[in-house]
Amino acid sequence: MIETQDSIAITVPNSHDENDNKVLNVAPKSNVTDSYYEDEKSVLLPIKELVLVFLALLLAVFLAGLDQMIIATCLPNIVSEFNSLDQITWIGTAYLLTSTTSQPISGKVSDIFGRKPTFLVALGTFIIASVLCGAAQNMIMLIVFRGLSGLGAGAIINLLMIIMSDVTSQRDRGKYQGIIGGVWGISSIVGPLAGGLFSDHLSWRWAFFINLPIGLITIIIVIFFLHLPRPTGSLGEKLKRIDYLGSCLIFTTVVCLLLPTNWGGDTYPWNSPQIITLYIASFIFLLILIYVETKVASEPIIPAQIFKVRTAIATFIFNLLFGMVFYSMVFYTPLYFQVMKGVSATESGLLILPLILGLVIFSAVAGLITTYTGRVREIIWIGSLISVAGAVLISIFFDISSTTGQQIGYLLLIGCGFGLVAQTTLLSLQSCVEIEYLATVTAMYNFSRIIGGIFGVAILGAIFNNVLSEGLSTYSQLSPGTFNLERARREPLYLWQLTDLDVRQNIMQIYVNALQAAYRLNIPHYDLKKTITQQNEKQ
Repeated sequence: MIETQDSIAITVPNSHDENDNKVLNVAPKSNVTDSYYEDEKSVLLPIKELVLVFLALLLAVFLAGLDQMIIATCLPNIVSEFNSLDQITWIGTAYLLTSTTSQPISGKVSDIFGRKPTFLVALGTFIIASVLCGAAQNMIMLIVFRGLSGLGAGAIINLLMIIMSDVTSQRDRGKYQGIIGGVWGISSIVGPLAGGLFSDHLSWRWAFFINLPIGLITIIIVIFFLHLPRPTGSLGEKLKRIDYLGSCLIFTTVVCLLLPTNWGGDTYPWNSPQIITLYIASFIFLLILIYVETKVASEPIIPAQIFKVRTAIATFIFNLLFGMVFYSMVFYTPLYFQVMKGVSATESGLLILPLILGLVIFSAVAGLITTYTGRVREIIWIGSLISVAGAVLISIFFDISSTTGQQIGYLLLIGCGFGLVAQTTLLSLQSCVEIEYLATVTAMYNFSRIIGGIFGVAILGAIFNNVLSEGLSTYSQLSPGTFNLERARREPLYLWQLTDLDVRQNIMQIYVNALQAAYRLNIPHYDLKKTITQQNEKQ
């Protein structure tokens, strides 16, 4: 790190290779913003416009986060109305496929057509799709429109981070991104509650209609107050610049990768021909994508230049691992509460509020610290260490005998660690590349986290299911006829229907053993994240 009396350097994990990373000198303190914009050619908005634009971006991130979480508590009512339980997983799968794919593509499209037009198209797509979801007359229509909604939502998440980077200085960016992370966390809390309220008192359709008024307010603010330079060239010239082949290959690769990951161990066995074939196909399409992006495309969606920066590579891997740990924790911890306390899925989701609150609060804290100190690397290290401590405690002490205070404390601890690294890793990444690659690396940052989350949930799910099945099968042989083996495997709340308290306690312990085995996989992920950062610093 370079530091003088007149300037404060934004710390980058590796700043010693002249062909690799760069250290952005942000200062003097009295003129931080002006200095940054003179160097980076960003767009400085008047304070009133910046406040309004930031409000619009917060509304957009709240919409995207709400849309992801609100559907969970609406599913029972949707299934009851359409009588299509066998198709329920496709509601989430369709959304996941399109939202994941749209993130890397939207970054490059915004470089070609401009941030504002691309963001407005994404918002418009999302709003229209939400209204269509609310008006769906059958499950097929809902699945199709959820896919369209995911296309807009994925682009929104990516573009709001890019726009925020365009209109704020390097030093102030951490503060704003921390607040954005906090709003995302709040939407994760509000989503399930709102979905339950709409389903119980109005209709599940209002879970989608609610996006219309909020989305329209966001669009109006963006149209009138977000002023960004638009790329030159005619519409025809811009259309010719799009990497159509690369876009199709990204979509195909993601589909062939995500489908078997979601189906494995549930719809099909992991060693089934369907799963193996799709994984092989994803690898083949990935190789073709790499060739097209490096040898064929004139303006690739994923330029090879960004992979010449070691800090960028380290951050993508770090974020991939972060996604694996974070999403697996959010996915499987509610299951622990369902088994231990016999609560519903909605209630169990509320019981992980300490994790979300830790994430919200310390995401904002990390942003403020970065704004006023310029430190990034140290925050990432501290956040990783705190997360390791939380993961260890949860993997050991989240059992039958743990108290409510312990559960809250462990979840709050790991949430604090998540919050410290959630946004600071993006700041580190953005500071190590030239401004022309800012949109691309931001898109890849979001993309890597989602891919990591998908694999984390799948891998931990495989471990959990294997340990659970083995434990229940063994116990069934030792105590034949005392419980329904198949129901115990598929229905966590089934054990609370058992009248024999000893049998209930033993099945509960088997579930805890399976969850702890899955949680322990997160610990080496954190160690690997620290190692990646450490080795990158030494290079």
